[in-house]
Amino acid sequence: MSNDPDRRIDERLARIERELELLRQGLSLLDVKPCSRCGRFSRGEPGALFDTGGAFVCFGCIPEWWTQRSPELNLKDRESMEHRLVRWLLAHHHAHVVHQIEKLPADQAQEFRLVTDCEECEGTGTMVGTRCHYCNGRGTLWVVIPKGPA
Repeated sequence: MSNDPDRRIDERLARIERELELLRQGLSLLDVKPCSRCGRFSRGEPGALFDTGGAFVCFGCIPEWWTQRSPELNLKDRESMEHRLVRWLLAHHHAHVVHQIEKLPADQAQEFRLVTDCEECEGTGTMVGTRCHYCNGRGTLWVVIPKGPA
């Protein structure tokens, strides 16, 4: 008799878990996916979630996620993910590329900043034996998302 309350709780928990799974499946049919970091659901609209290759991350979680994730990747995977992230930020989040450090906005005017390898010279700083004109020979660029009006 002492096991009956425990069994009823276990049965209720199992039912709740089944119902939650059915809700998740229903949401996925509507192209609504959760952020793998914060768990918030977003519609499958372009730019809502960054596809990390199986998991999705919302824009609000990108800075912390990238800071944690990038050191875990090997060089080739990091570069590939970084280039996809840069293209996603440029296409969907009003990011822009800054070529010269003196043109970087003040830190407090930036919502997010990413230092990335120059895609033109593949981070070498040179193209066809001369200094890369795109990154001015540094091999890196800044991708910046300015803060919006408060």
